[in-house]
Amino acid sequence: MPVQYCPYKHNGELDLDGLKKNTEFLVDFAENGNKDVVVMTNGSTTECYANSIDEQKTVVRTVIDAVKGRIPVVAGASHSGTKETIKMVKYVQDAGADCAMVVLPYYHKPTKEGLFKHYKAISDATDIAIMVYNNPDVSGTLVDPQLMKKISEIENVVALKDNTPNAAEYAWKAALIDSGDMALLAGYGELHYLGAAAYGYKYQGYVTWIANFAPNISYPIYSAVLQRDFIKAQQALEKEMPLWALPGKFMCKRESFSIIPSILQTNYMYMSVGKAAMELTGLSGGHLRAPLEDLTAEERDEVRKVLRETGVIQ
Repeated sequence: MPVQYCPYKHNGELDLDGLKKNTEFLVDFAENGNKDVVVMTNGSTTECYANSIDEQKTVVRTVIDAVKGRIPVVAGASHSGTKETIKMVKYVQDAGADCAMVVLPYYHKPTKEGLFKHYKAISDATDIAIMVYNNPDVSGTLVDPQLMKKISEIENVVALKDNTPNAAEYAWKAALIDSGDMALLAGYGELHYLGAAAYGYKYQGYVTWIANFAPNISYPIYSAVLQRDFIKAQQALEKEMPLWALPGKFMCKRESFSIIPSILQTNYMYMSVGKAAMELTGLSGGHLRAPLEDLTAEERDEVRKVLRETGVIQ
């Protein structure tokens, strides 16, 4: 499940032609060999937080129109309050998305009952499938396995993008949640997917930033796990590791003042690396919107070197 980057022009405006090109690239990859690919857009990686509501709607509509129903589309539809979230979910439903991804309410943190009622209200007000986005770094909260089981039983709530860093929580969710109620996805991508999938293959897929520009090295991890060949999957993952090393290396040069515990933090240099990689592979990335930082020229050269080492570019 590639979560898309949002390309911007040099003047900062949305690059809709670039977004269409990036989307077509993913659809072409999916159709070549009938691969199991779902496009996710208007998520954190799509810089939804930095886009206006109108821009978010434009991104969603552009991607859905480009896909033309050939593969499923999950569209982010999040807000800090329930009422405004419902408005956005209704929009992506009317636009033709297959599923609406809704992050946990942020800013003021709800109680467990308030959180449950948040998703119940969305389900009651809409007809579209709903994916819960369990992301502590952006919401300041983390849904435990018992509460997630309760949420999974809400009608229309069909999937979980799980950004928990705790392997035990993967195990408990796999044990408690009926796969007929909720599809479980590793939100942190390939690195967590192998471990999570090992729990009875209850985690059936993963969200990935690398597949936006290098699906040929990301997809073999999924296909190996599909065959229950975890040794082969680990070998495929090792081919990706030089790309995963770059955000950590680049973050070490910078200072973070986040008060979120480090185990729950996301290293957002993956955004900078991914956008640079999009450009270097002939796709559309553009700059990051403030307050995130683009890579330096030297760092871009390092990305180019790793893309060559991993066979993504010549």
